Amino acid sequence: MINGLIKTLVVSMVLVLFSSCYSLKKSIYLDGDLPRKLNDIDGTFLQNPPEYKVEVNDLLYIRVTSLDEQTSAFLNNESGYTNMPESASATSLLGYRVDKDGSIEYPFIGKIFVAGLTLEEIREKITLAVSRYLEQSNVIVKQLNDNITVIGEVNMPGRFPLNSEKINIIEALSLAGDLTDFGNRKKVRLIRHRNEIPQMFIIDITDERTIYSQYFWLQPGDIIYVEPRPYKALSLNATFVTAGVSMITATFAILTYLNSREDN
Repeated sequence: MINGLIKTLVVSMVLVLFSSCYSLKKSIYLDGDLPRKLNDIDGTFLQNPPEYKVEVNDLLYIRVTSLDEQTSAFLNNESGYTNMPESASATSLLGYRVDKDGSIEYPFIGKIFVAGLTLEEIREKITLAVSRYLEQSNVIVKQLNDNITVIGEVNMPGRFPLNSEKINIIEALSLAGDLTDFGNRKKVRLIRHRNEIPQMFIIDITDERTIYSQYFWLQPGDIIYVEPRPYKALSLNATFVTAGVSMITATFAILTYLNSREDN
């Protein structure tokens, strides 16, 4: 009876052990044929990073200043703010959202088309428009939705504000505490939206040529996802195997003890 019970338990433990094996493929986000490797993209290796151009749904901070602040106040959508807003609520209230037609509605000036323009080009365009009201003025244009997201096999995943006008993928990974031991440095995915169309690229950050790629430099709204290395599955499976062996060993010890008592 005891021998039959031992065989049954052994078979059951083996089945549980194999059914618990970790599948790495099931843990990879957004797996499929959409990602493109940079080596497969013509003209991807460039010396100069492309300058970001404003898109629909971007949020802009615009402030007009002059020698007489009271004179220029009517051109600013502010309520006592003299600097960039810090809270999310203030940001949404004071920012200018780019409409679907690619324009913003500016006080006393009306619609200004900004989609496809750089921040400097928008600044020049608004400066020209306000010159009808102010002889000497200065225009500040900044982007409010300038965040990047880093997830996957990094030590501190999260959403990070861009504190500088340019940031590259290495700097972004450092903000997230660098890759974990399981992070696959040859498969770092960059997810980017262009005109509301998502694109995904696989970047090998161990390849020195990556620093000359236009995708080495990040843009607002970019998402970085670090895939796990294949040996993560082996490591996790080893944990399952160790636990399974321990359970089988303990079971054998108990049944051996019971069997010896039955013989006596």
